[in-house]
Order: sequence, then C-alpha cells, then structure tokens
Amino acid sequence: MLNIKYYKDLSHNFLILHSRIKEEEQNYQYRMISGNKIKHLLECKIQYINEECSFHYEISSKQSLKTLFERKTMGYEEIIWLLESIKETLDELESFLLDSRCLLLMPEHIYMEPETKEYFFLYYPCAEEEDKKEGMCGFAQFLVDRAEREQEESVEIAYKIFESVQDEAFILPHILSMFRQPAIGTGEISLSQNKEEERDEADEANVDVWTGKEEYYGEENGGNASKDESMNYLPAVGILSLLCGAAAAGIFAVGYFFTLSTEEKLASTAGMIVLVALSALLFLFFIVNIYKRKNRKEGEGLARHRKEMGCKTEKLESGRNIYAYPPEMPSSPQAIMPRSNAPREEEYGNTVFLDTASYKKENKLYGINKGNKYHIDLDKLPCTIGKMSGSVDVVIKDSTISRIHARLTDKEGEIYVTDMNSMNGTFKNGLRLEPNETVLIERGDELRFGRMTFCYR
Repeated sequence: MLNIKYYKDLSHNFLILHSRIKEEEQNYQYRMISGNKIKHLLECKIQYINEECSFHYEISSKQSLKTLFERKTMGYEEIIWLLESIKETLDELESFLLDSRCLLLMPEHIYMEPETKEYFFLYYPCAEEEDKKEGMCGFAQFLVDRAEREQEESVEIAYKIFESVQDEAFILPHILSMFRQPAIGTGEISLSQNKEEERDEADEANVDVWTGKEEYYGEENGGNASKDESMNYLPAVGILSLLCGAAAAGIFAVGYFFTLSTEEKLASTAGMIVLVALSALLFLFFIVNIYKRKNRKEGEGLARHRKEMGCKTEKLESGRNIYAYPPEMPSSPQAIMPRSNAPREEEYGNTVFLDTASYKKENKLYGINKGNKYHIDLDKLPCTIGKMSGSVDVVIKDSTISRIHARLTDKEGEIYVTDMNSMNGTFKNGLRLEPNETVLIERGDELRFGRMTFCYR
C-alpha cells in the first residue's frame, strides 16, 4: 500500500511517497530519476532522513486523469493519445535502462497539464508487486468505465486492455502495439481543435461562458444592435463637417488677404458656397442621427422596464402598441401616489409568527469581496471551479485562479471542498488546504480561491 502525502511550499505542490531505506542502499534507478529530467515522468527529488527515504514528485498545475474525466467520457482519440504517451514513456525508460514495471498507472496518479494536454507519470522504484498489479487493474477498469459508449472503437480498446491485464503474462508495450498509433501530437492537436470549435459554436449560439446558459436576444434587441453598429461612422461625419467648414473659412481668408482676379474670385466664391453647404448638410445629418440614437436608447430602456414589470404588449387595429400592466401593478402614476401621508390604523394587523424551519436553504456560494460578482449554485454536485473553459463546471476569469482550482462534492447531504493542486491555494475560514485535501464546509464558512472570497449559505 502506497503511503502518499501532499505538501505545498510557496509556489510548488508535491506528492510525497515514503519508504524505509538507507541512503547507502539506493540503487541505479534512484540516481537516474532524481538526476535527470526524463520526458513524461514527474520530476522527482529524493530526501533521506534517518532510515526513511522520501520521494518528492512535483505536481504543480497538473491534474490527475481521474479528476479530469470524473464527469465526462474518453473518446477514441483521447484514449489513443493516452496510450501513445505511455508508449513514449516506456521508450524513454528503456533508453535510460529503467525498469518499466515501476511505472505506476493508477488513474489518480497519472497527471496531465490541462493547457498542453501532455501526460506525466509516476515512477516509483520502491513499488511492490501488489502496487504494480493494482495500478494496472485500476487503469484498465478506469478505461472501461470512462470509454465513450457511442464509439465502438473506444469501447473495443478499453475492453481489450481490460482482458489482457487479467493475464499474468501481460506486457504493456505489447498491448499498445496492437492499436493504431497516430503521429505524436495528433491527439493534442485534434483535442485543441475540438475545443476551439466548441468555443466558436458557443459564440455563434450566444452562450454565456460564465454559466453555460444560452442568452436570448429578441428581434428588437438584435435589430438595435445592428443599427448601433451601422452608426459607428457618425464621429467621422462630424469631423468631416468641421473640415468642410474649416476649408470654407480658409478660402474666405485667402480672398480677404490677397488680391485675386475676377475668375479666381468667382471660383473661390463658388467653392466656398459648396463647402459651406456640404458642411451644413453633414452637421445636420450628424445631429439628426444622434437624436435618433438617443430616442431609441430611451425606448429600449422603457421596453426593458415594461418587460421587468411583466407588461403584456397588444396591438390595436391601427398597428399602435399598447401595454397592459399585470393586475397587481398600478396602471397609472396616480395609482402609485399615496392618498395620504398619515398611515391608517386598519392597514396594520398583528404580526404573524413565521417558523424558521420553513426557510428554504439557498445552498450557494456568494462572492463577498470587492469585484467578485460570482454566485455558485451547489444544487448539482460534484462541480469543479477554475478559469479554463471546457475543463471546469464553473468558469471564474481571474488571474489568481488556477485552470482547475477546486472541486465541491456532496457526501450524504454534506458539502465538501477539495483543493485541486491550485497555485494560490484554497482557504477555508483563513486556513489553507493542502494539495488534494478535502474538508467539510458548513453554512457561514468563508471559502477563498486565489483572491476570490465566497460565503457559503
């Protein structure tokens, strides 16, 4: 059984494995993984205290395979990209003369850099045979559980690996060679392209990137938006009007200060008249359109107010719109005005006791610090929080938030928060959580992700 702990210093997160071994007993594998930066392996530093050896693997900004695919399935290309990364890692181990059996493939200890889609694996020289077998079985079971059911190829790969792992003569490099292997990087490129396509589709559908909900723009709003865009030339019209006026003034100055012939006077006079007329027309056009824009914005505000009030729009035969207020709303300004400033006694009755047990629990995280307007609904758990759209459930666009920062889960009606290896940490009531640490939160607790502070209600 692996003895795993997590530790965080100022800017790095570490996964720590402890083993009882003396420094003089370290072998070739220890020196190779601590003295070299091997591709696809987590960077490792080894420390010796008395007879205990501790392996410090840096996992800063990385997320485990189990976390990334906790709520989504793995498609064919994603499985192929993972298998190709494993194969490349095995080739690296062979070039360094390292034992490939010490590569632990437990889903919770296979890490990915979310931005680059690059996988990193845990190499543990002190791994026992039970840990190695458990890692492979867990990896195969994970593929079976998370394979995309609608893709026959992904299901076939997952079940073939699962069946092969049951064989005691199973060799990982052999099973990888049985599948189609695209060129290195194909998986990464196709995945990033898919993400870009999803973002483009979301933009076209007017999907809100913060909540994932589709925004509705009515015909009136859409038409007004296009009109506003078409009026972007108004500043240029105003400037052109001023230039024409300035040119007319310049021609007048030339005729005033210099002696001109009869033909030159006629030409300058005609040019001045044309420029003055053009300047006046442009200025008039500018003023009229500015006035129209102002009136339209006031109309939009009124229409928005009526919509908020619940007004219904009806059309008369003449085509004119009339607005009907709901029964509970006053239909005229006079109805809003109080008839008397003195309160009438019959308006106030006895106060009715309200049982607080009938209060509905909000079950939300409310942003409470300056500039934090996010409210996180906890009715649908688990949910992840971060700034990387497409990889988390709640997107918070803040530079102090990690791509995948924290996760909220529900266990038997209780809410728990887990720090997901974040750079700036997750805090509960001012106390910082260790990487991957899970704690219970209660109503009134204060949670902080980076510099974004929330209150749980």
